[in-house]
Amino acid sequence: MQYLNSFRTTYFFNVYNETGENGKNKPNNKALNANCIFGRREIRLWYLILVCISLTTCAITNDALTTRIEIMKPGIFNIPQTIKTVALINNVSDRIDKQPFTYFNYLVYEKDIFNDRESKASETDSTIKYRSLSNSCLDALSWELKKEGYFTGVINYHDSLPNINWSDKERFNPDRLFQQTESDLCIFLDQFSFNIQKYKDFEYATNIASLTWTLVYKKDTSFYTYEQKDGLNFTASDFSPELTGNMKIKFVVNNSARSLGQSFCSKIIPTWIPVDRIYYTSKNPEMVQAEKLALSNDWLKAAEIWNRQTKSKDIRIAAKASYNLAVASEMEGNMDIAIDWLVRSSSILKKKNSEDHKLNCQNYISILTERKKEIEKLSKQVRN
Repeated sequence: MQYLNSFRTTYFFNVYNETGENGKNKPNNKALNANCIFGRREIRLWYLILVCISLTTCAITNDALTTRIEIMKPGIFNIPQTIKTVALINNVSDRIDKQPFTYFNYLVYEKDIFNDRESKASETDSTIKYRSLSNSCLDALSWELKKEGYFTGVINYHDSLPNINWSDKERFNPDRLFQQTESDLCIFLDQFSFNIQKYKDFEYATNIASLTWTLVYKKDTSFYTYEQKDGLNFTASDFSPELTGNMKIKFVVNNSARSLGQSFCSKIIPTWIPVDRIYYTSKNPEMVQAEKLALSNDWLKAAEIWNRQTKSKDIRIAAKASYNLAVASEMEGNMDIAIDWLVRSSSILKKKNSEDHKLNCQNYISILTERKKEIEKLSKQVRN
């Protein structure tokens, strides 16, 4: 793990608002086509009206793009530094597979030309087993934990150990458990269930998954439980043409199991995730140069240029530069300075058409305020 305030820029893409290429406004084709029925005078008059409207509604948010960066998010649990080896244990009861796996099929057909009507029917597949799926979930979690290198060792016991009843404190022996698993932390997957609904022949499918995890630390008499409820969506494009029969439902459950295990990893330990940040462009030569520097991940040199442009007599450029300095400040880990630049950027523009920009500033301030809390939590979780 690297310094907790560090960021990783991955790639940039267009466009933040409903604009055309490179942030230019899309032409109002419907309005222009409608003018063809008028004479030249009416066309010229209508053109002047359009120009006036465009000038009065030109907001700097039309020049907003987004950049994708990676930030480190803290885990839910503050796992002590003394925890070196973790054991993964499938504690899902085998009784869950005594009944066939059930999912629901929605059939939509036309009642009349104005209304559609739905019918819901349950379907079963006896070849799908929850115990097997929960083992796949632990496999995905184990792979993610090993990849991150947060622990010295990760041991996946699957369902090889007897089920543990947490309410039976007389029979549960923590010392024997940690001696048996040779670990400092045991992570149990206790509950695992899917609520899958498919529409027609898997044109669309949803899976509302419910999982329960329990964390038990060595030399800690408390148990820590986490309820994981995730929704997973699948569309027709997710299914390859060769998937026929029950292969589609198996594709859904197998991919769900793996995704849920990977997702839970981010709840346990700090994890890098991609996020988007807004920044502003300009045709001003110095602003163009600053953007190029930022695109090459040289935020400090870009900040030097933006800092000069905050003194520009053009208040639009000054507002843009101030906002961009907030992004640069976040990239350098200075959240309070970033917030100060956003307050300044928001106050520069006084026109009525600056509401969207002010909203961008306020939203970013909220993100940075939450980010400060996350960084404080990360300081207790990041390992050298």
